[in-house]
Amino acid sequence: MKTVPQPSPSVPEKNRFTPWWLSVIGAIVTYCSLKYVFPELKVASATLQQLFQLGPSLAPVFTIPFLLLAAKQLYDKDLPKMDNNKENEGDSEAE
Repeated sequence: MKTVPQPSPSVPEKNRFTPWWLSVIGAIVTYCSLKYVFPELKVASATLQQLFQLGPSLAPVFTIPFLLLAAKQLYDKDLPKMDNNKENEGDSEAE
């Protein structure tokens, strides 16, 4: 049976991430478009126009997940990983 070699990823797994500031930019764009752009759009459909008028009240609801994602990405990247050696040193000092 012949095995097919797996292609090596061009970017290592530990370096593949989305910067936190892209999520913040996404939050800003989402908030501004829902709050200011959508209510000003004039469309032929009355139902769609009513939906666009809900934009300002729904803007925070759609923006908060982007900001929470940005915080998660920031802390995932910036928090140092603890070694088992450091944990063991702390246990021996407590005794």
